Amino acid sequence: MRTPYLSFLLVTRWASVLVALMYHVRFLLFVDYEHVHAKTWLTNVFYFLTGLGHESFAVFLVLDGILTGRALRAGTIPGRRAVALYGLLLPGLVLGAAADVAGVRFFNGSGLYTAYPAFSTLTLGYASLLGNMFMLQPFVVPTFGSNGMLYLLSFLFWSIILLDVFLRATRAGRVVLLTAVVVLAPPLFLIWSAIWLTGLAVAHMGALRRARPSLPVAIVGFLATLLLSRFLGAGVHGPPAFGAWLADCKFLLVGWGFAAIAWALAPPGAQHTTVPDDPAPAFTFFFHFPVMMLLVGIGTTLPGQALMQQPTPARYGAFVAVAAACVGTTVLVARAARPGKAQRQAALPWPGAGHS
Repeated sequence: MRTPYLSFLLVTRWASVLVALMYHVRFLLFVDYEHVHAKTWLTNVFYFLTGLGHESFAVFLVLDGILTGRALRAGTIPGRRAVALYGLLLPGLVLGAAADVAGVRFFNGSGLYTAYPAFSTLTLGYASLLGNMFMLQPFVVPTFGSNGMLYLLSFLFWSIILLDVFLRATRAGRVVLLTAVVVLAPPLFLIWSAIWLTGLAVAHMGALRRARPSLPVAIVGFLATLLLSRFLGAGVHGPPAFGAWLADCKFLLVGWGFAAIAWALAPPGAQHTTVPDDPAPAFTFFFHFPVMMLLVGIGTTLPGQALMQQPTPARYGAFVAVAAACVGTTVLVARAARPGKAQRQAALPWPGAGHS
């Protein structure tokens, strides 16, 4: 039976997925906010909400950490969950390759695939594909094709692997492992891994009968981190490496803010509610980019429309249509590629599956 807390986790997970998707679609269909000619309350709200893309990444990883923590409390081995990510990766790479090849060949009239470096598919090659199959993006190879979200999937994979090694290690081995990770791992990986680990902490602390934050205070704190993150934007100055690291730290604050809400809502005591193993949210989150690119490529090539236009009612309609089509496509692919019940019970639960 689905509890109110479980419903909260699943609804907010989908909400974070949709915000991430809208964030990327808006970049393709609309001009940047500073170039909007007529700013109204509608455009202000629209650009604010669709500008919370990286913040939604933080919320998604916190939620994945909570669901992983619930599964671990039920006895799931972390390494098996890392392997289970290939249930997302393999069909996603096939989908991405098919969408990118079709887009480059038939629907590049606007130059979407070649004229915009931020969305380029120059990495659509065998070396990149092989590296992504071993979760080496972005450490050794770039992300495959247009699918820039694969770096977060790799971060999640290696965070789970390191957690598995940590849990198996001796006390001295754990100290060595932590030291090596902090010294050698890229700062960006450390930040997003810390966000995911925050979810694990919530899953552990939420099962204990101890003091927890007040829900109203947690909500106010989370909203404050969102406003702070949007206010800071990309305006963090300093040396390039330090400035980029500091700019990403605000997403850690957002993750902590959302984790406080999840902690405040978590019912105390052991929970034994089954978490549905629907792969659609995670698949849509990680693999919507090539689908979005293809749909926008079709919409700009066939009617001859330009990318990145001023906000208009017609443009808002196109925005809704592209976002809905992306969700529909990824959900269908995810559920078609979902392993059968026997295989799921035998070995590889989808991310989010388990009991707690």
